[in-house]
Amino acid sequence: MNKLSLFPLLFSALLFTACTPDPDPEKPADVSTTEKTAPAKTIAADFPYTFEQVAAHTWVMHGPLALPNPENRGFMNNPGVVETTAGLVIIDPGSTVHVGRHVLAQIKTISDKPVAAVFNTHIHGDHWLGNQAIREAFPGVKIYGHPNMRAAVADGEGENWVSLMESMTEGASKGTKVVAPDSNADNTDSIRVGDTTFRIHYYGVAHTNGDIMIEVVENSVIFLGDNVLAKRLPRMSDGTFQGSIDSINTVLKKDIKTWVPGHGPTGDKAMVRDFLNYVSLVYAAAKQAFEDDLDSSDVISITRRTTAAYKDWSGYEEQLGPHGAQAFAEVEAAEF
Repeated sequence: MNKLSLFPLLFSALLFTACTPDPDPEKPADVSTTEKTAPAKTIAADFPYTFEQVAAHTWVMHGPLALPNPENRGFMNNPGVVETTAGLVIIDPGSTVHVGRHVLAQIKTISDKPVAAVFNTHIHGDHWLGNQAIREAFPGVKIYGHPNMRAAVADGEGENWVSLMESMTEGASKGTKVVAPDSNADNTDSIRVGDTTFRIHYYGVAHTNGDIMIEVVENSVIFLGDNVLAKRLPRMSDGTFQGSIDSINTVLKKDIKTWVPGHGPTGDKAMVRDFLNYVSLVYAAAKQAFEDDLDSSDVISITRRTTAAYKDWSGYEEQLGPHGAQAFAEVEAAEF
């Protein structure tokens, strides 16, 4: 499983810098048990993040690019909302119970429909610890995640993320509890919610071993999770460069109009190719260093030159060295 453990706050920045399917996939999700309860207190009114419509019936709240901290209350991902005839579907409701409540408050500006389903793209808690708020408001809501993610949560990884988030936000996330996905979502699953199909793409280990990408078929939108980022670089230690490259190349074959990254602005295929170019350049530099009989520490001297176009991306300085060392280890392992 994901081996993240609790490190001191000083090291936390390095850590970040970042359900069976419905038995009848054509059957709409049952929303009869998702009646709302009274909303809990949300984040302070000065929290500036709101939803932006990116496609038909589809909205994204684009989070900040900075790491979780007291000022952003831990918020850094891109929660999504899709309106269907059966209710609203939330993708990655955020990093804390407080962020999740803010997401719910902002959803009211879109629709008064109940939340019918939630999808979590992967194990990293900045994307899914907001589940708690959704379950508080809609006790019967179904929450989907990849089987490997669900297994990691069961093994304690969710608790690790709760503690890490509380440390990085200096207590701003206090009160957040683990609410795990309760339903599987895996490659080729098509989950119907009302009039809308949510098609799951999973191509093996990429950013982690349980990253799902969620295609909203009728709206020509795909939520990529942290398989793709825009304007920031993730840590890659829970996945592989080669797996990421393969997964991105595979999903790019799909005819989809709107592409939502796990962090950063929504875009088209050019945005996806931009991130693919970065991971490909790092992997190519590692191969070059290996073939030149250099060490893993030498990769950064190559990538500083080849990836200079990304130097203004959030996390570049923190991640360039670790990325090169990890890619070199992958190249080395592939040769033996």
